[in-house]
Amino acid sequence: MQWYMNTKKLIRYVAGITLLATQAQAATSWQAKLATESLLLDMSTFDNHLVVVGERGHVLLSEDGDTFEQLSVPTVATLTAVDTVGDDIWAVGHDTTIIHSADRGQTWQQQLFLPELEKPLLDVLFFDSQHGIAIGAYGIFYRTQDGGQNWTVEKHPTLLHPDDQAYLEDIRQEDEAFYQTELDSIMPHLNRVSLHDGMLYLAGEAGLLAKSEDMGQSWQRMEIDYMGSFFDIVFDGGRLLATGLRGHLFEYVEELQSWAELDTCSLASFNSIVPLDGDNALVVGNNGYVLSINGTVMSQERANISANENCVTGQQLVLSQTEDSQAIINATLFNDKVIAVTAAGIQVLTQD
Repeated sequence: MQWYMNTKKLIRYVAGITLLATQAQAATSWQAKLATESLLLDMSTFDNHLVVVGERGHVLLSEDGDTFEQLSVPTVATLTAVDTVGDDIWAVGHDTTIIHSADRGQTWQQQLFLPELEKPLLDVLFFDSQHGIAIGAYGIFYRTQDGGQNWTVEKHPTLLHPDDQAYLEDIRQEDEAFYQTELDSIMPHLNRVSLHDGMLYLAGEAGLLAKSEDMGQSWQRMEIDYMGSFFDIVFDGGRLLATGLRGHLFEYVEELQSWAELDTCSLASFNSIVPLDGDNALVVGNNGYVLSINGTVMSQERANISANENCVTGQQLVLSQTEDSQAIINATLFNDKVIAVTAAGIQVLTQD
């Protein structure tokens, strides 16, 4: 299975495989009887509704988390991410596709479709009904200020490692055209973006963690002693967490202005951090692994995690695995249940 064929959070499922492009033409999604059991990649909640997106343009809507209705949308491209504001829904995915509904999913319009770029969009975030961003492979970054009627390309070389920035500046002094070409070729994949209290956080390829105080107009890298890919960064329960390849999970220590690693007792890549009630959270990943964070993990307790049979340490971090061992891409708390999207569809997770 190619990395491109799964995209976004499923990078974790087939990490390291070369990105290949598909050329799905704009078309209306087809109704699939087993859509709830297909590859699903993201979800969002709005006004007591849950919307889920995935392969072949699947968009599912539920009022109770038990039964789902497949919506008709103007694409068959794999949809990798979804976000909602009020009655508006935006979904993004392969072929640089963006679709939008202004009426809670009843009708849809295609806002962007650029298969010639051969780059998937991997996440979307709206700050309000008019202003939002969409990010993806090889540093692609789009912004809208009119609800998606128009999308503008932005380039953010400050997301690159300082050595790469210096290299590009040397090139720019001699050849602007070559600089632009080289910039497009070495930008890292931008995997996930999240917002907390006016601060925008971004996770990406090759150890990329960054923050922005101006809704992504400018970025400041958050240096970390790890060069693997990150798939999520979330401010949860008073702590900033980032996770990614091969079981790596980090907590930002404010008093030290640096990241400290938490031993997860797992080598499976983690795809998403799922805030729950209070200070509790789940970190979900490949092979059906679920890491429960129970309460605040204090700095001095980080090294107290032993790799015993059940991987339990003071009941603060508990590692478990689902029966089907399918890759879990994301999850959310909805109607008092933790509902997950996986490589095999929708699943309800047990909270430990």
